[in-house]
Amino acid sequence: MTVQEVQQPPVGGDPGEPSLTRLQQLKSLAVTGQDLTKVWGSRLWHFLTAKDEAAYELAVAPQLAAEAPGRDWLQHLLFQMRPAYRQTVVMALAINILALLTALFSLQVYDRVVAHAGYSSLVALVLGMLFVVVVDYTMRHGRALLLQRVGGRLEVAIARSVFQRLMHLPALELEKRNATYWQSVFRDIELVRSTCSGGMALLIIDLPFLLLSLIMIGIIALPVLPVALLTLIAFCVLAWLAGRDTEDKSQQEKERMVSRDATIAELGQARIHLKAMGADSAATRRWETHYARWMADSLERSRESDRYRDLATEMTVLNTVVVTSVGALAILSQLMTMGALIAANILGGKMVAPLVQLVGQWRSWGQFLAAKKRLGELLDIPLDRTETDVRMPRPSGTLVMENISFSYPGSKHSQIQELSGQLGPGGLHAVVGPNGSGKSTLLKLLRGLYVPAQGRVLLDGADMAQFAHRDLARWVAYLPQQVQLLSGTVRDNIAISDPDADDALIVRAAKLACAHDFLIDLPDGYGSQVGDGGGRFSGGQRKRIAIAQVLLHDPAVLLLDEPTADLDPVAEQSFVTTLKDMAKDHTIVVVTHSPYLLRQCQGIMVMDKGKLLMAGPAAKVLPKLGIAPAQTAQEVSNV
Repeated sequence: MTVQEVQQPPVGGDPGEPSLTRLQQLKSLAVTGQDLTKVWGSRLWHFLTAKDEAAYELAVAPQLAAEAPGRDWLQHLLFQMRPAYRQTVVMALAINILALLTALFSLQVYDRVVAHAGYSSLVALVLGMLFVVVVDYTMRHGRALLLQRVGGRLEVAIARSVFQRLMHLPALELEKRNATYWQSVFRDIELVRSTCSGGMALLIIDLPFLLLSLIMIGIIALPVLPVALLTLIAFCVLAWLAGRDTEDKSQQEKERMVSRDATIAELGQARIHLKAMGADSAATRRWETHYARWMADSLERSRESDRYRDLATEMTVLNTVVVTSVGALAILSQLMTMGALIAANILGGKMVAPLVQLVGQWRSWGQFLAAKKRLGELLDIPLDRTETDVRMPRPSGTLVMENISFSYPGSKHSQIQELSGQLGPGGLHAVVGPNGSGKSTLLKLLRGLYVPAQGRVLLDGADMAQFAHRDLARWVAYLPQQVQLLSGTVRDNIAISDPDADDALIVRAAKLACAHDFLIDLPDGYGSQVGDGGGRFSGGQRKRIAIAQVLLHDPAVLLLDEPTADLDPVAEQSFVTTLKDMAKDHTIVVVTHSPYLLRQCQGIMVMDKGKLLMAGPAAKVLPKLGIAPAQTAQEVSNV
C-alpha cells in the first residue's frame, strides 16, 4: 500500500509555542546569573523587579526541575534565595536591637525620671521612643513584604516543578497516584512555602537574637541572669520533648487525611450510582471509618500539642514570678535598682515569647518535614523524555514489535509475552481477546506510554524511546477506553493539545468523529460547556468528542481502545465508514468486541494471557472466532 506523505511542520519546535515565547521574554529582561546576587544584595525590600523575577525564573526554577536525585532540593532552592534571607536577617537584627530600647526606656524612666523628677528627660525619652516605634514598624513591615515575595517565588518554583511531573512522569508512576494524591501534594507545597516564608521562618531567624536579651540582662540586672539562663534551657528541653512526641505522628496523620479525602472523592464520583443502589448505609460506614481514623490521629496530636503549649504558658508565668522575686531580693541587697528589675522583666518576656512560640510550632515543623520528604520523593522520580534531539518528518505509520514483553511492577506474571510483528503502513487492524488478555496494555506499549521490559517498538524503523511524548502524540494518537473531558467548552476540549488550532481543523476533526452534527445542534454550538468531567453529554457524545481530540492533527497512527463501545448503531456505522476511509493512508489499530467493526478490519490479532494466539487477514481469523466475515459491499451495508 502506498502511503501519501502529508506535509506538516517539523515536530519538536512549533512556532508560537507559549513556553518558548515566555522564555524569550525572560531572556530579554534577565540579568545574568552572576549578577543575581549583586542585584538582590543591593536592594533592601524591593528586590523583585521585572528583571529580577526574570533572572530568578531563569536561574532557579529550571535548576529545581533538573535537580539530580538524592540532592536536598529545598536546600538548593533556598540557597538561591540567600540574598533575600540575608536582608531579612539584617532587618531582624535591627528589629531586635530596637526592641531592647523599650527595656532601656523603662530603666531610665524609673531610675532617672521618677527618682529625679526629670520632666525634660521624659519628653526626650518619649520622643526618642516614638521615632523607634516608627522605624520598628517600617522594618517589620518591610521584612514581612520581603518574605511574602520570597514565599511566592518559592511556591511558584516548586509548583511548576511538581506540575511538570504531573505532565511528564512515566505512565506507570502516574497510574500509582490518583487525583487525591496530587491535591495533597499541592497542599504540601503551600505548607513548605508558609514554613519557609511565614511565622516559622521569622521564628528561626529571631531565635539567635535571644542572646541580645541575655547580654542586656547581664549588663543591667546581673543577679537575675542565672534565672534567665535556666529559663532558656528549660524551654529548649520542653521544645525538644514536644518535637520528639509529635514528629513521628505527622506522617501517619497525613496518610489518614489523604485516605479520608480519597474516600470522599470516590464516594462523590459514585454518588448517583450509590443512590440508585440504595447503598447509603454502606457508604456512610465507609466514610465514617476513614473519617474517624483521621479524626482520632488529629485529636491525639492536638492534645499533645495543647499539653506542651499549656506547659509553656505556665513556665512563662513561673519565669516572671522567679525573676521578680530574685530581683526584689537583689534590690533589698542593693545589688540592682527598681528600674533594672522592670527592664529585666521586659527583656525576660521578650526572650520567653519566641520560646513559647517554638514549643507550639513543633507540630507545624513536623508536618513541614513530612511534606518536604514527600515532595523530595516525587521530585526524585525521573521524567519521561521531554525533547527530541533531531526533528523528524511525519512517519508513514509502520509499527514493528521486536520480541516485546511487559509486566506491571510487583506482578509475577507478564502482561505481554515475547510479542513480535508488524502493523502498517496503513490498514485497519483489530486486537481481540478476553478481558485481561493484554489488549489495552499492548496499545499503551505501541503508543510509548509503557516501556517494554525487553524488546522494543519501532516507528518507521526508529526506536520509539528516542522520541519525546509531545512528538509521539502528534504522530501516534491514543484513545483510552475510559475518556475524560475537562471543564470548559467543546472547542477547548477538542483543541486540548493545541489551544491555538485553526477552527477549520477543529470542525474537520469533529466531522471525522461524527460529532459535528450534534454539536452544531446545541444553542451554543462548539462554545457549549461540557460540564464537570463532560457530565452534560451522554457517554456516546463524550466518546465522539474524545475521538475528535485524537484526530485534530491528523496523526499517522491511530490506537483506539473500544472506540465504538458507547456509540449507537447509526453512529457506529458512520464512524466505522470514516475509519475505513482513513485506513487508506493511516495505520489504525482498534481494540474492540464489536462484530460489525471486526468485519470491516483487514487484519485481526487474537490475544490471550499476554500471548499472541493467532493473527492474519480478517477473512481467515473471524470464522475461527465464530464471526462470519463481510463478503460483499451489500452485505456490509446490511449488517
